[in-house]
Amino acid sequence: MMFKSLFAKLTLTLLLLFILLSLLTISVTFFATDYYQQEVMQKLNGKIASHIVKESNILQEGQINHSALQQLFSSLMVLNPNLEIYLIDHKGEILEYSAPPWKVVRFSVDVKPIKRFLSGKTILPLRGDDPRNLEQSKVFSATPVPFKNKPDGYLYVILGGEEYDTIVEKINDSYILRSSLLATVLGLIVVFFFGLLLFASLTRRLKKLSIAVNSFENNSQRTPSFPAFRKQGDEIDHLTAAFQSMALKIHHQLDNLKTTDNLRRELVANVSHDLRTPLATLQGYIETLLIKESTLTEKDRRSYLQTAIKHCARLNKLVSELFELARLDAHETRPQQEVFNLAELVEDIIQKFLLSGEQKHIELTAEYNSTALFVYADISLIERVLVNLLENSFRFVAKEGKITVTLVELKQHIQIQVSDNGIGIPETEVPLIFDRFYQLDKSRDVENVNSGLGLAIVKRILELHNSFIEVNSIPNKKTTFSFSLPVKI
Repeated sequence: MMFKSLFAKLTLTLLLLFILLSLLTISVTFFATDYYQQEVMQKLNGKIASHIVKESNILQEGQINHSALQQLFSSLMVLNPNLEIYLIDHKGEILEYSAPPWKVVRFSVDVKPIKRFLSGKTILPLRGDDPRNLEQSKVFSATPVPFKNKPDGYLYVILGGEEYDTIVEKINDSYILRSSLLATVLGLIVVFFFGLLLFASLTRRLKKLSIAVNSFENNSQRTPSFPAFRKQGDEIDHLTAAFQSMALKIHHQLDNLKTTDNLRRELVANVSHDLRTPLATLQGYIETLLIKESTLTEKDRRSYLQTAIKHCARLNKLVSELFELARLDAHETRPQQEVFNLAELVEDIIQKFLLSGEQKHIELTAEYNSTALFVYADISLIERVLVNLLENSFRFVAKEGKITVTLVELKQHIQIQVSDNGIGIPETEVPLIFDRFYQLDKSRDVENVNSGLGLAIVKRILELHNSFIEVNSIPNKKTTFSFSLPVKI
């Protein structure tokens, strides 16, 4: 459980990396120290073999002076016990040596490193075979030794004998080396803890973000609250901003779903009433006609039939609007755009409403400056928009009222305004009137049944035309719906 958090995983990863780095640093330090010591030793003592041959009398007339050689071995062992001296022939066979016989385990050495050393064209340190060890090689000094009547041999001097191995161990245990290693380790520990602080700082913001996301998940009905972030910050700030934007959208969508659900419930109740009322009326009048067919007068019979037809028409309209909105929502209805005269369309629609206006004593007029107002849109869908807006105005305009359709020419658009002097719309309900199933008038007036789908259809049709509808209303004075259509291209 303790390693499931991001901070714990980063800490463990950092710890493993620092352990590996520490081991690598110590190994490199030991290797570099040993390598550097051998390089310095070989550079400082590289000519010692040559000096020995020049200053000693180990050869007499090209022959080995064994007594002088043994005296040399003894002197050098006293003066510098690290040196091991070997006299070898041109093939590398050991002829004489300064070490005790029981310590020498190799009786020939490879002469290739010796020749490379004498050429002076090699990189130091250069190691050669160690006669006292079959597996190790050590730095050396060498010089040619001229023999009489045979090829020259070599004086082969091992610069770090067995005593040298002990000295390396002592150096490894020295105060300076231990202090250096301790300082290195302490430095790595300090860097490690600074890394932990950095990880803690980074993961702290991620932890806050995680808490905020979990809190929003468990309390999605509340407005999300996220930690502060910098707009020009790092990836964590960008992640916070993305989560905040997503959470706000989800919150708004949840609110919309809640509102839609409430409207759906209201729709079910309203539509159930709207469908039940004409169906019940139809059934009642038809049953009455069947039961009292022989006793009803021609006038009563006609009255019953007219009432039944009226309710059939209302029922048909409600069902048609439901199907129409469903097709719009499912994108089954696509605008068949063409160029047409908007002024002529408005005049035709007004002619259809003139009789209703006269019956209700409502003045219906159209205002425009030109009769040649051509727009690019679907004429049947725009007709549906204007019809719905006029029906909406007729619904809320009292007798002796006025409804005006105004066409305003703009640069690249023509604005259509449908105004009336009816009861108006309360300011709090203006944002809701285009929601489907919403009804401003909650009464269930049988003579004026409204499904609340007309304005929703208007909005959806205009969205298909990349347009939108606006409304300005002053209660009990004036209400104006307006939208724009592009002119002929």
